[in-house]
Amino acid sequence: MELLENLKQYHEASGYDCNDIAEKLIELAGLEDDGRLGEELLNALYQIQATAQNPYNSDYYRVLYNVLLAITSKEG
Repeated sequence: MELLENLKQYHEASGYDCNDIAEKLIELAGLEDDGRLGEELLNALYQIQATAQNPYNSDYYRVLYNVLLAITSKEG
């Protein structure tokens, strides 16, 4: 339960940004980026991050953002 409560808090990923997350997710998925894939993923990550930063939005977005950080081995 403590892990879930931690994931519900917004965490800054110092020195790491949405572009880094997008690149790592594409790499982990074994996909080839034609430029458009990276751009679409980056736009989606910016939206998730902005939504997660707003404390009035659902914790679901913070959990999702933090899990993406954990998957890409930068935060968790």
